[in-house]
Amino acid sequence: MTFPLPVIDARPSRRGLFQALGAGLLLADFLLPRAALAATRDVKRKFVFAYFDGGWDQLLGLDPRDPASNTAAAQLIDPGYDQLGYGYSSRGVQTAGSLKLGPAVPPSFLQVAGECSIINGITMDTAAHEVGRRYFLTGRFPRGLEAVGSSTAGEILAQIGESSPIAHLSAGVESYADHLPSYAGALRVNSLGDLATALTPIAALDPKIKAAVEQFQDQGPGCEGVRLDRDGLTSRLLESVRRSRSYLTSQLSSVFDLGRNDAEMAALRTLYDVGAAQGDPSAPEVMAFAAGQAIKKNVSQCVSFQAATQLDTHANWAQDQAPRQERGWKVLGALIRDLKRTPGSVAGKSMLDETTILAFSEFARTPLFNTIRGRDHFLGNSALVAGAGLKRGIRVGGSAAVGQMPLETELVTGVAYENPSQMMRESGAVQMLTPKHVLATVLASAGLDYAYLRADPITALLAG
Repeated sequence: MTFPLPVIDARPSRRGLFQALGAGLLLADFLLPRAALAATRDVKRKFVFAYFDGGWDQLLGLDPRDPASNTAAAQLIDPGYDQLGYGYSSRGVQTAGSLKLGPAVPPSFLQVAGECSIINGITMDTAAHEVGRRYFLTGRFPRGLEAVGSSTAGEILAQIGESSPIAHLSAGVESYADHLPSYAGALRVNSLGDLATALTPIAALDPKIKAAVEQFQDQGPGCEGVRLDRDGLTSRLLESVRRSRSYLTSQLSSVFDLGRNDAEMAALRTLYDVGAAQGDPSAPEVMAFAAGQAIKKNVSQCVSFQAATQLDTHANWAQDQAPRQERGWKVLGALIRDLKRTPGSVAGKSMLDETTILAFSEFARTPLFNTIRGRDHFLGNSALVAGAGLKRGIRVGGSAAVGQMPLETELVTGVAYENPSQMMRESGAVQMLTPKHVLATVLASAGLDYAYLRADPITALLAG
């Protein structure tokens, strides 16, 4: 991107000098992050993106309110905790250190909550599932329903390079790689069965035939192929074939074999409560297990997985939202615990110290009930981050005391303001948080370039 520079008279006026200085500061502000971050780029960092599908109720999760002091009439917020079954109503607003969590968050997650930080008051600017999801995946607002640009995982891999067999594994989550290296594109699977299929040879071939086929594949598209390959389709197809061969050669299938009869796998089945999946290979418990294995065994550098499903509770809120959301928090807590107890590549460090985690949903749900006691789509949102490069156990941002809409937040301190001064607004000290700011924070935590997002990171969250 280029910025128009001011035309300065040979005898510069005071106004011209100020214009030049302003342009220089603007350029410096835009370019400095790249130069500064290049020296701190963490190419060994791993990333996990945990998606809660359908739009979570943040009153039950990351932005709870006390029912005693929040009413529909006065605050336009109705927590509705008294309507919940399954023992949730007795939990109310829960405390983990300085963090507040809602009744859908189980005790098992509270035990690892100190490893996490919460971002409240994110504005989504949309109430459409596809738009909100793709906005959070790419950091770019979609055109209509169409995603713009690449998934953040792909952008990360384009910067840190490929150092694992399946650089990006995406389990049940959309992925995009626009004009990025082939390894930045995700291996997309919808279940553990799909993953097993991708990693297991269909049949044994005669070694001579196998060698001949691979030699042919390695020769490239050939003259006719090059002529027809103006859009790169043939090249991408051959690269996909070669990458599939590498998956099989690496013999990775045993890493994800839940039926393996050994102590390690038995412990993982217990940790992730795989029995709750009831044989469903696409269940959150199974997908979280796959995410943990991919990160720990260096199968992947970036993993996206679906941690919770069917949160779009316009009706049956009291019966469905809390248990479905709780299931997501349980599997995410298991993943954090798994990474924390696994030694990292540096003595004294764990895999959690080398992995950055982002948990998100496409938007939240209204703080008031609709006419059928469900909650509809809401423009506000929250997110959770954990792990490498980030401060732990803090909350940044916030939502209004009345109506729970997002507030402007000071990026340096993380403090949210109901009525910031005009000077704070004009200087950019306070901003409305968006998915762009969240993703810029994830990138900045590893010293990666976030300039393409055209948003600043929440520096209050950055460690060091």
